[in-house]
Amino acid sequence: MTSEGIKVLANNGSQEGVLVESPTLIVPRKFLFYQCIDFESVPRALHANLLLQRIRQFSPFSEPASCQVLVGNIAQVWFWDSQRLTRMHHEQDLPALNVVPETMLYLPMMAGLRAQPCIEGWDLQYWDAGLLRHSRWFAEEPNEREKADFVRVCAAAQDHAWVLGGANLLSKPWNEKPFWSKENLASEPVASRLILGVFLAWLFLQLGLNFGAQIKEHYLSLRVSHKSEQLKELVAQRDGAINQQAFNQAIADLAQSPSQLHLLAQVRTCLGDLSFSILEWQYQREQLTLLLQQENQDTRALVEACAKTPIFSDVRAEPGVSPNQTRLVFSLKGSVVKGAGDAQ
Repeated sequence: MTSEGIKVLANNGSQEGVLVESPTLIVPRKFLFYQCIDFESVPRALHANLLLQRIRQFSPFSEPASCQVLVGNIAQVWFWDSQRLTRMHHEQDLPALNVVPETMLYLPMMAGLRAQPCIEGWDLQYWDAGLLRHSRWFAEEPNEREKADFVRVCAAAQDHAWVLGGANLLSKPWNEKPFWSKENLASEPVASRLILGVFLAWLFLQLGLNFGAQIKEHYLSLRVSHKSEQLKELVAQRDGAINQQAFNQAIADLAQSPSQLHLLAQVRTCLGDLSFSILEWQYQREQLTLLLQQENQDTRALVEACAKTPIFSDVRAEPGVSPNQTRLVFSLKGSVVKGAGDAQ
């Protein structure tokens, strides 16, 4: 019986029903056996083995299948014939479905007695502290004597009133908890998978960060190299501009300084009354040096004659190589660019 075919009608004969959400194989209560097993004095590590032994002990089937709801040290266990279920799968060619006992699709109780109508028959239930302590199935609605016998077997209080359960199925089992609940995450199957998932996520994150860091490092290296090339080109352009500026300034200074022809004219003017011959002419660094040759030279007269010329700021006479030679050194007014070429 799958979720597409199950509709449980209410007692009033209404044709409305409730279907479970996902394809589910519901095992009717008539095919189920139920036991509430207390493991209070048993270590938790032995619960699974002891539960399997108890199911085999209580089950009349050679190959029982079961469904458990664990609450603390207490297990609520439904079991049924797995061979019958397997035959039905083969005969009806059913897909692999989630198997749920019918009882788990009805609302639970906190405490009390309930007569629960099922897909087929009735189920008498005794609930205590939210646990289904006892359950017994009847093909027909149980009478008062059968109810009293059930109360005696489960040791319930005689003054408990019977509650009639609703016939509609829930959309999912009442014990199903959200995946992120504390109980679900703490369970061994989910916890191991969760730890593995976290580890894989961390591993892929580290690989991604490492790969991303390498890509970024390579990208930054290329950018630094490109910027370095741009900087070299910029420095070269700056140096070229500085050199060009210095050259232009030198040309401008040279253009403003007096030419050698002008200086020669000035010297001829100031020495025009004297008889002399120029043996050497040197014009360099704001200074003009002449080597003159004259018989019976009057050094004082030479200096006085040249000092009257406005273009010269200072004139001094020095001895030449021979007695009739005199070296005149003229200091020019204004500035001549440092490093200008010598003129002979």
